[in-house]
Amino acid sequence: MAVPSIPPIRWGIIGCGSIATHAIAPAINWSPLAELSAVASRTEESAIREARETGAKRHFASYDELLADDDIEAVYIGLPNGLHREWTIKAAQAGKHVLCEKSMALSSTDVRAMIEAAERANVRLMEGFMFRHHPQWDVVRGAIKEGKLGEVRLVRGGLCGLLQDTQDHRWSATLGGGALYDVTCYAVNLARMIYGREPQSVSAMADMSTREKVDCTSTVLLNFGHNRLAVASGSLSTFNHQHCEIEGTRGRITVERPFIPGWEEAAVIVEYGMTRDRVRVGGANHFLHEIEHFSLCTRDMTRSLLPGEMGLHQSLVNEAIEQAWISGKTVEVLEA
Repeated sequence: MAVPSIPPIRWGIIGCGSIATHAIAPAINWSPLAELSAVASRTEESAIREARETGAKRHFASYDELLADDDIEAVYIGLPNGLHREWTIKAAQAGKHVLCEKSMALSSTDVRAMIEAAERANVRLMEGFMFRHHPQWDVVRGAIKEGKLGEVRLVRGGLCGLLQDTQDHRWSATLGGGALYDVTCYAVNLARMIYGREPQSVSAMADMSTREKVDCTSTVLLNFGHNRLAVASGSLSTFNHQHCEIEGTRGRITVERPFIPGWEEAAVIVEYGMTRDRVRVGGANHFLHEIEHFSLCTRDMTRSLLPGEMGLHQSLVNEAIEQAWISGKTVEVLEA
């Protein structure tokens, strides 16, 4: 995919988790539109190790030191969800553009504060749902636009995995752990993308048997109105699996690896009438496309963000989902 030529955006990474180290840092290094200027961790030892592993030019033993570096233009925040608000606001106040890993924050109130901080500082802010940037979704959107599915009536998606480390931050309620904020949110975001609107109401169930009472598995029914439904599921305690099916009145689409295709060839299966097309999409990496998209949007502030600054809408849906499984009732989604 050809991209415009711009001076590379100088990136810093805050938080040295697995996504930052093994996905975001390589994406920055692969792209001619970006360069990895620095990484920051909580200790000198871990910062040195991270810089060595990622190829960053500099390292900092505190997040504040990285934000004070005038050379850095954009930061990726890969901290636990419960720390996103604090460090996104600090980054914006330091004049840095912010790509914040999903989920953006633990409440719509927090997300509003993050958006306001970015607007005051005139910097870009985007929630990092990287899957949206993979070109396989161009195939999906094209088939829907051409009418091959007729009217879309049902979207089903899920992302599951087995997280056995009991000390992992994703089991911490304080740090914003649980399946909803880590994996179920992918399928929720997918449904919002396919329908191009927000759900009117949600129903949900969750397994809250963990020590800190975060959901290890959750399933959500989203009602988008006009006979349009979606089922989103996710788990941190089941076999690794991902799936996506989009059902219409005339056909259906199956996306084999909707959320984590990696560099491997992705496949979109479109069935309509007596036809079954298997469209292969290869040579793509959604983290690379995400970094390049955001880099372009920071160089040209008139360029529209894709998927756009929609973290507030996602957080309002997440809040309704939590209320639904607590109450056992269907909950309306509040408007932004």
